[in-house]
Amino acid sequence: MSYDPSMIFHNILLFLQRTPSISLELLSQELQVSRRTIQKAIVMSAGKNFRDLREEILISRVKTLFLAKPHLTIRALSFAVGYESPRSFARAIRRACGSSPEELRCSTGKEVLNRLERTISLEPAETNPTESWSRLIEALD
Repeated sequence: MSYDPSMIFHNILLFLQRTPSISLELLSQELQVSRRTIQKAIVMSAGKNFRDLREEILISRVKTLFLAKPHLTIRALSFAVGYESPRSFARAIRRACGSSPEELRCSTGKEVLNRLERTISLEPAETNPTESWSRLIEALD
């Protein structure tokens, strides 16, 4: 049977966005196509394998949740992205980016602050520090 790789890839992305913890086997069952067909569609469309794509989407989704809900516990976050245990979630995060979920939360926050500082171009020598922090806080709101 012939499949449209771009349509399959689109469906793969939809599933991975909703549940980045889904296995290749479960995804294959959900889409009713072989694992090999899924792998081929991903390689043709994204130039990477299933695991790399899944990890990329997982990290992106987790970072988004860290920013949207900064007080969410790691446990709650792991369930929100489809993991059955915080331990398996932590292993997946460590495998994907080399750091723990807590370290990823911290580095994500730092990335955002650095971007905001560049955006509003804080220059300590030329700007009143109180004024700078006020502008930074306004930018965060």
